[in-house]
Amino acid sequence: MKRCSECRRDYYDDTLSFCLDDGTRLLEGPASTDEPATALIHPADLSGDVLTKPQLHTTDQTAILQGRSMPESGLRPMSSAEYLVSGIKENKFGVIGAVVVLLIAIGALAISVYKYRPSSDTSPRQIKIEKLTTDGKTFNAAISPDGKYAVYSIDEGGQQSVWTRQIATNSSVQIIPSAEGVEYQGIRFTPDGNFVNFIKRDTSSTLYALYQMPVLGGTQKKLAHDVDGAISYSPDAKQFTFVRGNFPAMGDSALIIANADGSGERILAKRSRPETFPWWPAAAAWSPDGKTIAALIGGNSTGGGLMNVVQVNVDDGSMTPLTLQGWYQIRQIAWMPDKSGLLVIGAQKASDFFTQQVTFISYPGGETRRITSDFNDYINMSLTEDGKSLAAVQSSRISNIWIVPNADARQAVQIKAGGSNQEGTDGLAWALDGRIVYYSKASGADDFWIMNSDGSGVKQLTADAGTNYDMKVTPDGRYIVFTSERSGKPNIWRMDMDGGNQKQLTLGESEFGAAVTPDSKWVLFDSTVSGAPAIWKVPIDGGEPVRVISRYTENPEISPDGKLIACQFREDRVASWRYAIFNINGGEPLKIFDLPGGFYPDFRW
Repeated sequence: MKRCSECRRDYYDDTLSFCLDDGTRLLEGPASTDEPATALIHPADLSGDVLTKPQLHTTDQTAILQGRSMPESGLRPMSSAEYLVSGIKENKFGVIGAVVVLLIAIGALAISVYKYRPSSDTSPRQIKIEKLTTDGKTFNAAISPDGKYAVYSIDEGGQQSVWTRQIATNSSVQIIPSAEGVEYQGIRFTPDGNFVNFIKRDTSSTLYALYQMPVLGGTQKKLAHDVDGAISYSPDAKQFTFVRGNFPAMGDSALIIANADGSGERILAKRSRPETFPWWPAAAAWSPDGKTIAALIGGNSTGGGLMNVVQVNVDDGSMTPLTLQGWYQIRQIAWMPDKSGLLVIGAQKASDFFTQQVTFISYPGGETRRITSDFNDYINMSLTEDGKSLAAVQSSRISNIWIVPNADARQAVQIKAGGSNQEGTDGLAWALDGRIVYYSKASGADDFWIMNSDGSGVKQLTADAGTNYDMKVTPDGRYIVFTSERSGKPNIWRMDMDGGNQKQLTLGESEFGAAVTPDSKWVLFDSTVSGAPAIWKVPIDGGEPVRVISRYTENPEISPDGKLIACQFREDRVASWRYAIFNINGGEPLKIFDLPGGFYPDFRW
């Protein structure tokens, strides 16, 4: 199993690499040993890398990412989340042990209700936004069928509680008191609005159970065990559906139907790896006419891992596709009451993991139309019975770039105020001449920029070239190697340090995690072109890619002497990811690491 160190969520689907909520690279083992995360979420319109790239954390603690010589004792507590992204390098300007610091101020978790007129045009100008919370502690939320109440969970110092709010009066009552080591997810109202369902677990456990209780508080009643995500009711409210992972066998996933009281469970449909019903946090959605259930399908026989929406016939479990283009991630789905389409929260490309948006998918045509379109991130969506109001949680990431001289965080100097442009969040590196190359959305797109070490001399390197991210500077300082989706698929590209001579190096379906050999002659990357994640290499000047490692591997990191590769590794599709060391020329692993206690650190040679 895997865990997210941010939201402390456990994942039983080992095909996932990133958290479905916040895009954080998943760690091995259960989340019970992680410190609780606090995210800040603001309302908006309804309109590592285990080895090679910085993780985005949303904790209250200062974290070191990919540092080579930064002592933890030199860090001081900060009031907001901070990330020390190492670029420790001795250069001619005398900045010894300098560290680039990425300051992430995550917006407060807040519930927002979006109201719009029931027409075919759902443009932002028709949407009315109402803030329900701005306390910075809300994690999960749902709106009642009549739109009069919202139920939400908050986290204070690792202790979660559940509250009910009357929307008209903005008055709230606590219905479940805070407790240590208990987690609440998947909040949903019953169709009559009198009860609220949620899944909860003790953080020492790996399984969630489904509970029900009155909206204004009362006795909790357990309905089902091992429920992975929010449930969805049939139109007559006599049954509900949910997804259960690693069931009926390890590596399987099943779409389950049960009676409203939790009895009479039956498997409607089952998938086995490499295909899966993703089970966290993506809930299935029962159609308004009761005939089908919309569900997600993830993974495929070629290992591409894209998601699509399917509808499953309630009578016989047969499936037909609702989408065909493939989404990089889908978090949640919900039918419109008239079955004119679905609302989904998801990312259509890899770089949108941190800014997943609300999108309308028409039915049966499958055409998509953005409802939101911004740099924020959305999660926990629920609709009122009439489909005119939607409750969601939105996060806003504010990033700034800092320089830390001599590995002393007390001397940190901010050189770049990025605001919501996500400066450095998907690429941040020193150039040999002392400048800093970084990722930013300042142009309105995913681009790379370069600046002097004092923040001056800012220059855009990529423009009108699609989505670009996951960048490295070659050791000889000649090139920037990165992933770009400008061709419609994630491929490895190269450009000069001034942004010129941009050259595509790979032509596969899905290629990430570029790492450059110390002699700057080869670029290693992971690809699924052979049917499963594996590490390949391509000459820095382009040419035919060569498979380096024949095992299930990804995210390569090359040793300073160029002789070894450290990477994620697993024995097969079902096995959990571990660390392994390989010879630079491939072969069998020289060493495999089973890290104790689910410990899963950032790695740097």
